[in-house]
Amino acid sequence: MLALGLLSLLAPPASAESSLDAIRARGSLRVGVKTDAPPFGSIEGDDRPVGFEIDLAEVLARVLFDDERRLELVPVTTATRIALLDSGRIDLLLATLTVTEPRRAAMELSDPYFMSGSMVLVPKASDVRGLAELAGRQVAVVRNSVQEQDVVALQSRALLMPVGSVSEGVAAIKSGRADAFVYDDVVVLGLAVRDPTLRVAGPTLTARPYAIAARKGDTGLIRWVNGWLAKLRREGSYGTLWRRYFGPFESHLVGG
Repeated sequence: MLALGLLSLLAPPASAESSLDAIRARGSLRVGVKTDAPPFGSIEGDDRPVGFEIDLAEVLARVLFDDERRLELVPVTTATRIALLDSGRIDLLLATLTVTEPRRAAMELSDPYFMSGSMVLVPKASDVRGLAELAGRQVAVVRNSVQEQDVVALQSRALLMPVGSVSEGVAAIKSGRADAFVYDDVVVLGLAVRDPTLRVAGPTLTARPYAIAARKGDTGLIRWVNGWLAKLRREGSYGTLWRRYFGPFESHLVGG
């Protein structure tokens, strides 16, 4: 994927950082990705991971090894991703990670690679027109996600229902256990497009950027990541990739 001549453009700096040396010595790059959040990361019918963040991870492996087969994709969830990074199980986290100040303090974050907001998903037959109408009603949010904070801040009278994954949040509203599910805009829009029994209610909520994360102190690796992100944008490759995955939703998004 994304065979756009990036190898010569995105070569690492001559002064190799220790983390990159360790990754090269191991012979593989381990990246934590979502598998339940299309179009960022999901599994196709043949058990093949696909998505925007999968493609970005493949670019990294191709840059380091001239071989994307050296990429080890490690499935993560919103609840498990930071612990897997901290434990050293993965080198980088590329999994719809929203930038917040506590996260800046706890890990190394790259420059933004995507701008996302939260959206409200409801059954098509629901009378809910936005978060303001969810006072006293059950609102599903993925545990440890920024949407937990958004709902508390923007509709403090909502009854939070933490769930373990996007699929659990969707199941909650389809079964009637929850009145709404609040999650990242692209994922919510995609769900509404694919499932005619669901719809988006109201405008985009708080907008924040996504970043790639490395362990705290691993500044060399993040500097390198920022270098290829900048070149990817400068050469136009990022725009091509963005339109491939987000073109159908472009008019509803806060930015790329």
